[in-house]
Amino acid sequence: MNRLEKKISTILNSAMTDDLTDYGNIIKSMKKSLGLPFFGTKKIAAALLKECLGDVSHFDYDYNVFKTGTSSKPVFEDTVDGKVRLFMNIGKNHRVSPGDVIREIVKRSGIDGKLIGKIDIHQSYSFIEIPEQYAEIVLVSFDNVRFRGTVVVLEPAKRKKRD
Repeated sequence: MNRLEKKISTILNSAMTDDLTDYGNIIKSMKKSLGLPFFGTKKIAAALLKECLGDVSHFDYDYNVFKTGTSSKPVFEDTVDGKVRLFMNIGKNHRVSPGDVIREIVKRSGIDGKLIGKIDIHQSYSFIEIPEQYAEIVLVSFDNVRFRGTVVVLEPAKRKKRD
């Protein structure tokens, strides 16, 4: 692995595991100053990569370079209108509220709480709807998480059985 590939690997691992809330807030401010609400984030990310990585004209954009060590991507069976349903092994018995779920997701993954969809809390488990593009980040951010003493298991929900 060359120097550039190592830097990219470090960036990807940071994106998947670190709390980047403060950096996200800086990007939001930078995006507002650009006045480009739809393209600003991408342009800022590209500029940051240019500053961090330098010249990449010689770089081969092989997909394998961007793998972060996870063995396989999760399969999201229950997807509707661009939202994925996730299963969580925490429910009413654990004194969890929709606000608790939203706070934990925002705190751990860094996604905007407004993006979180419907939250169904049952006695011993819950279902959460997340935009498909953020689902994998949310899943990874819940590795080794405890909520009120219980280890949280967050995984793609199985498809609803239709009668």
